[in-house]
Amino acid sequence: MRRPMMSMAAMAALVTASAVTAAEFRVLAWNVESNRPGQPPVSDADVVGGQLTDLLKAPATKAEIVALSEVEPKTVERYRRAVAEGIGGEVDFVTSASGGYADADTLMLLVDARRFRIDEVVELHRYAGIRTNFTVDEANSSEFGRVRARSPLMAKLEDRATGASLWIVVTHLARGENDLRTDQARALRQWAADKGEPVVLAGDCNFDYDFATQRGNAAYDAMLEGNVWTWVKPDPLVDSNWSEDRKSGLVGVDSYPNSILDFVLVANAAKTWGGDSDVVVRPGDFPDDERTSDHRPIIATFRPTP
Repeated sequence: MRRPMMSMAAMAALVTASAVTAAEFRVLAWNVESNRPGQPPVSDADVVGGQLTDLLKAPATKAEIVALSEVEPKTVERYRRAVAEGIGGEVDFVTSASGGYADADTLMLLVDARRFRIDEVVELHRYAGIRTNFTVDEANSSEFGRVRARSPLMAKLEDRATGASLWIVVTHLARGENDLRTDQARALRQWAADKGEPVVLAGDCNFDYDFATQRGNAAYDAMLEGNVWTWVKPDPLVDSNWSEDRKSGLVGVDSYPNSILDFVLVANAAKTWGGDSDVVVRPGDFPDDERTSDHRPIIATFRPTP
């Protein structure tokens, strides 16, 4: 029996739908928690790497772009293998040169090389006269002159599926230095406003957004000022970091419950991509232990139109 001919209109609709589907991509961001020199271990890259592989193999959390923070240089290859195994193909990646704690706390961006190509990489130490990092300035310090914090890591990608370009920004904004964190947010806001191209930012922003008050800290306010950036806000909101004050004796108690530190934000044309995000909750992930990360991953899906 002959099949009925598909109308030109129906065929065009099918092609359009296929193009939209092909353009969809996901970003997985995770603070994998690095170990500090001279201190007891707080994570194990083999354990966290295995969890990362499992996440990328699962349909709900597979991604073509992976943004990691708190990556120790000696674990870079472990995380590269974890992502390659998870996506089932070759990856391209870059790491940042700056990072705190004797450079044991860097940023890493990995992409599925079948889908994206890294065309340009920038590590932003300062922008428009606004600092995003600082150097150790104590003359008697063994680390004198070293860049101390984590500068935002930017990469311009070409989407092989569409030929379009976009910028991915990997962040881990300053935790203990409130003024620096606010400056980092101000610089990122100005950079995105000047860039004009679609931008997706993913990572640990340390914005301390509280669910009850629906407010963040000064850096959160600085980042969202002027509507340059839009938060791809998870719904529902889920606590993304376990913070335990062991010195107080309150073991097993989260010091900052019902708050979120890990964000995905978009600027420019990326605001029109129908993005959504979720905090990934896995059985037994919190409280963490000395082998696992104290952060939950966050997954974001984008649907650029051709």
